[in-house]
Amino acid sequence: MRNSEPESSGLNFNLIMPAALLLVLLIVPFSINSFLHFMSGKRPSNPVVMKLPVDSAVVTMPSSARQYESFDVALNLETKHLVKFLNELITTASEGTSILGITGVIAPNMRAEILGEDFEIDRTGPLDPVSVYGGTASWRWRVTPESSGDQVLKFQLHLLTKDDAQVGAKILELAEANVDIQSNWSEGLKRHWYWIVLLLLVPLAIFVRLRRHAAQ
Repeated sequence: MRNSEPESSGLNFNLIMPAALLLVLLIVPFSINSFLHFMSGKRPSNPVVMKLPVDSAVVTMPSSARQYESFDVALNLETKHLVKFLNELITTASEGTSILGITGVIAPNMRAEILGEDFEIDRTGPLDPVSVYGGTASWRWRVTPESSGDQVLKFQLHLLTKDDAQVGAKILELAEANVDIQSNWSEGLKRHWYWIVLLLLVPLAIFVRLRRHAAQ
């Protein structure tokens, strides 16, 4: 009877340790992520930074969102005005020089693309506008942030150029949009439940192996 109590205490300790380890593995990453998110500071007053001389209002999207929750991104661009402006710059450039690396004449039709390392984008690659009216082209995307923290979406324009009889292509950086993505613990656990199972099985397997070794 005297020996059963220490064995029982040791057994309880061995059962508690895997559960405690699992709890630490689950909480620590989320805690670190939340702390870094808190320390990141306030968002800039204008989350959209334009790389070309166009109105920043052409990009419509939220300045903050939740992780794993989709939101719409819209781009409305006066392509006719932009092409005219760039072609005028190109024609007035000194001989032997180029504007934005472009030579020749820019075609009025252009495509747009958005890029984001931590975003799932419904339509990838350069796309034709969904509508064109009065010289203004419109594009639409549905994006889903996969990570929390400060994330960036990049907007690119795909242009066609013609220099004499030679046709070429040029990609221009249009804008960068900063978006503050807040952590979504509940949805993250739903999406990555298999990691929880794995984290539970690893210490459990170690515990069973140690018990078998002790029994031998």
